[in-house]
Amino acid sequence: MLKTNALEIELTTKCTLGCPACPRNKLLDKKEDWDVGHLNTDLAKKLIDDPSYGNLLFVGCYGDPIYHPDFIEIMHYALSKKQNTTVHTNASYKKQKWWDQLADNDNWSKGHQFTFSVDGLEDTNGIYRIRSQWSSIIAGLETMSKTNAMVIWKMLVFPFNVHQVPEARAMCKDMGIIFEPVTSERDIDSYEHPTPEIFMMPKGAKYDNA
Repeated sequence: MLKTNALEIELTTKCTLGCPACPRNKLLDKKEDWDVGHLNTDLAKKLIDDPSYGNLLFVGCYGDPIYHPDFIEIMHYALSKKQNTTVHTNASYKKQKWWDQLADNDNWSKGHQFTFSVDGLEDTNGIYRIRSQWSSIIAGLETMSKTNAMVIWKMLVFPFNVHQVPEARAMCKDMGIIFEPVTSERDIDSYEHPTPEIFMMPKGAKYDNA
């Protein structure tokens, strides 16, 4: 059976960042309720079991898939089913041990695309990817680059980071991964409330650093 269609699976509504253009911020700025929830793990596996889809998308419309508490289990289950997968993540707040566990699977292949959304280097990524954690990002990039997955560094290019494109490209070359710069039309200065108070991390608080 020819499989050409894709299934997008929203694993969680949890995200650790406060990107200005994210629809989460627009909802929260209107003081609407935002309950963090995770897709039932068994249900996620049932969706993965459906043989009619050519690609499983874990890209997150309102949450980052890696913040599902069972993401590694779900991802490894998808790998065991020989399904093509696509993951998009900001890659923050994960320890080296977590990345090692994710990468530790012999079924990673070029049919599995793992995209890191990283908009600059250590001094600029946090301008748009507000509250991102550089140490976790680098750990993720370096660890996943050692698998057989198709690893991509996708960089939104703004005036504040365009000068870093050559260095980011060189870093990708050294790691053997794909560099994908994308000119952004997002004007972060145009947002009246780029980081609504309701969405700010409380002082001294920490996200799950699994």
